[in-house]
Amino acid sequence: MKHMKSILVSLAILALASCSSDPVFHGMTTQQKEHYAKAVSGEYTGNYAIIYSDGSSDTKSEKIEGAQVTISDQTMQSVFFHNFPISRLSLVVKDPALAEALASLPGIDLTATYRFFDLQDNGDVSWGYNDFTIPLTLHVDNADRHLLLKVSNASTYYRLTKANMDAGTPFANQDSFELQFDGIYEGSTPIEDFSVWQDGNAAFLVFFQIDNKG
Repeated sequence: MKHMKSILVSLAILALASCSSDPVFHGMTTQQKEHYAKAVSGEYTGNYAIIYSDGSSDTKSEKIEGAQVTISDQTMQSVFFHNFPISRLSLVVKDPALAEALASLPGIDLTATYRFFDLQDNGDVSWGYNDFTIPLTLHVDNADRHLLLKVSNASTYYRLTKANMDAGTPFANQDSFELQFDGIYEGSTPIEDFSVWQDGNAAFLVFFQIDNKG
């Protein structure tokens, strides 16, 4: 019996040691969010990497150099993707008239709100941005069409380490920010669907790749 008790105590100690090494996640206070938002705010340069399929079996890609993203502090809680090449969506839109209208558009600024998901005991934090919708007014077939371009990012978050934030390079361990385009809607009706990545369906995925050497 004494031997059995010794084994049980040893197992309990091992279990506690194992649990203590696992990361512990916490909610964040307003003050902590302000502190971490200040650490991530700033201007970031890089490029847009566009990966798309027009419904064929081939996946295509394109890179656009000289892109810029601005992240605000907690006051606005925003991510601004500057001069986004919205015209590239014409590559995957099936409606010829709609594709032609998109192709003529200049670059636009995309704005997303961000949030902090949780904070670890070691000071690392999970950060990401929310889904957002871009209103588009396009002149198609001699008439204005008021459309919505939906971008989905709610399931994407980035682990930012305290060491990188203290060093002033919060995204040093990140390759890119992902933008997943769901589709184009007219009101609540989808007219172009980019959410399914398989033969016969168009898809449009963009990464803002940060130049961490700058």
